Amino acid sequence: MSRVRLRAGWLPLLAALLAAVACGAAEDKPGLLELTADSFVPTLQGLDDSRWVLMEFYAHWCPACQRFQPEYEKVAAFFAARGEAEPVVTVARLDCANFGDMCAKFKVHGYPTMKLALAADLAAIALDKLTAVNPASRHANSVIAFLEQQLDAKFSGPKAGAGGDADSAASGAAADAATAAAAAVGGRKGGAGLGKGGGAAAVDGVQLHEHPPAELAPAGRARADLNDIEGATITSWQYMGASMLLRGAEARQALKDWVELLGDAHPVERCQLGAQKLRAALPDYWPDDADEPRKPLQGLQICPGTDFKDWSSCRGSVADRRGYTCGLWQLLHTLASRLPDTDNSGAVWLAAVKGFVSSYFQCTECAKHFVRHAGGEEAVAVAHKRDAVLWMWRTHNIVNRRLAAEEDEDPTKGDPAAPHVQFPPASLCPQCRRAEEGAAASDEAVPWDEEAVYRFLLAYYSGEALPDAAPASGLRSRRSSWSDAGLLVLVVAACVYALLRRSGQYALKKVHSRSL
Repeated sequence: MSRVRLRAGWLPLLAALLAAVACGAAEDKPGLLELTADSFVPTLQGLDDSRWVLMEFYAHWCPACQRFQPEYEKVAAFFAARGEAEPVVTVARLDCANFGDMCAKFKVHGYPTMKLALAADLAAIALDKLTAVNPASRHANSVIAFLEQQLDAKFSGPKAGAGGDADSAASGAAADAATAAAAAVGGRKGGAGLGKGGGAAAVDGVQLHEHPPAELAPAGRARADLNDIEGATITSWQYMGASMLLRGAEARQALKDWVELLGDAHPVERCQLGAQKLRAALPDYWPDDADEPRKPLQGLQICPGTDFKDWSSCRGSVADRRGYTCGLWQLLHTLASRLPDTDNSGAVWLAAVKGFVSSYFQCTECAKHFVRHAGGEEAVAVAHKRDAVLWMWRTHNIVNRRLAAEEDEDPTKGDPAAPHVQFPPASLCPQCRRAEEGAAASDEAVPWDEEAVYRFLLAYYSGEALPDAAPASGLRSRRSSWSDAGLLVLVVAACVYALLRRSGQYALKKVHSRSL
């Protein structure tokens, strides 16, 4: 199977330098090559043609990629510890968020995606010679077991313990190296995440992604962050412009619905006007009868004249945390809160959001979870604006709880400065939680007052507040209403009495009692 090719004497040295300097394994990630669009081909050409390469295509903002990263680093550490033992496997990865054109050449549709191939075939982008790596789970043991099967090899190393995969695991030295790498990357304690506050979406993380008080309301912030909402809009448009995603009638309808939603409800004027222009230009750029756009959409700006430079409230304290997914959560909430109050505005919003996530949110796991949830019984009942606002809020808190539990088990998965909590926290909206004692202590069963929550969400995401005459809830409110009504009756009766007395038609006469 080995293939040998003569090279000029300087080429291996140059490739080695590129691998070590431009994309080399970081000290805390033994064996893992971080490639770029420029270093991709020369680095692979610098390897023996018979060298197997496990390549991950990922996006640094993708919550699923972030959760998988420690496991992938363990795989890299395992093969680094094996050295030149046959079969030799080099572990590398490429960030598609920064090098999307290169990933498009490999027809990568979602993240994370892993491919296995000989170095020469990867360098030549020989798609027919690449094997999709689909392990039983996204754990190091499962990935290594998959490679054993594909390469017809038996890698030396201890088996996974009870409760783990029944596959071969990293050797002791590799495990130690991977543990050291994980400690260097995030050796910290405390802090839970999108369940305790912070993307994804997954619905993360949207998962879609991240919704903690520190994320949306740092230092007592009383409104969503328009800078980050604009940033998420621009970033999503850049990713949507990838040619691999813009194909088919379903993708076109999703694009059309999304642009219309932005044009109707975006809180930033330049983004709203940009979306309206895109809506008018779409039939020319992507006609109904075309399978893909006839003109490149990348030249169209979604927020012309933007001054967005970096995340503010969504900036993570840990590299690659929060950012885009955090801003995207805010955008989705804000679009719901700015809907017109019509019979079907909520249903139109949900259809547009579901189409966007399904077709254009490339965190594969996040999109799958969100779309499944958006097809559930509660989602089917979304019709009005209020339905959409509260459905989005409940959905985000479901993600928050799940990610909080994950990060309680492994704090390195989250951002310690943005713990995931149920939103809104009592510090932002004390009236949103009915119970006076214990309401803030348990995020698993918060006694929400949904009317108060709805009022808060409107004010927080759009600046809009419900009229004071909105129906009150609770015993205290009913008592107050009866008191107000009684006072009004007394005032009216006093006025009528005064008028009648002044007119002499109802003058009180002194009554003298007579003794019998």
